[in-house]
Amino acid sequence: MKLFIEYILDEIERIGIQNSLRVSLSSKKNEDNYIRGVMQFFDNHFDVHLVIVFSFPEEDPGLNYIFWVLNKEGNDKVVEKDGSEEKVMELVKSAAMKEIKINLSKGAEIRNLFKEIGLCLPPSVVI
Repeated sequence: MKLFIEYILDEIERIGIQNSLRVSLSSKKNEDNYIRGVMQFFDNHFDVHLVIVFSFPEEDPGLNYIFWVLNKEGNDKVVEKDGSEEKVMELVKSAAMKEIKINLSKGAEIRNLFKEIGLCLPPSVVI
C-alpha cells in the first residue's frame, strides 16, 4: 500500500509527463514513514528544466511538507556549489524560485501545490 504523499508525488510526475517531460525521483523514507527527496523534470535531450526538492519540517512535522521549486538556473547554482562549505539545503532554499508549504490533510493546499508547479514550468516546455 502507498503512503498518501506517494500519491501526491505521482500526481506531480503526471504534471511533468503531460508537459512532455520525463521525471525522475530520488527519495528516502525515515523510520516514521516520512519521505524526503528530489524530483527532476527533464526533456528527451536530458536537459533539466525544473527540480523539486521536498521534505518534512525537522521539528514536529505532523502532516506538513515543504516543496522547493528550482528552475534550471537555480538548480545550476546548487550543483555548482555542491561540495562547498555551504549546507545543501541552505543552497536549495536560497536558489528556489518558490517555496510551497502544504498540510496533507488539506486538499486545497495540495491542489494549490499542483497549480504552482504547473505555473513554474518554462513556457518553451509547456504544450
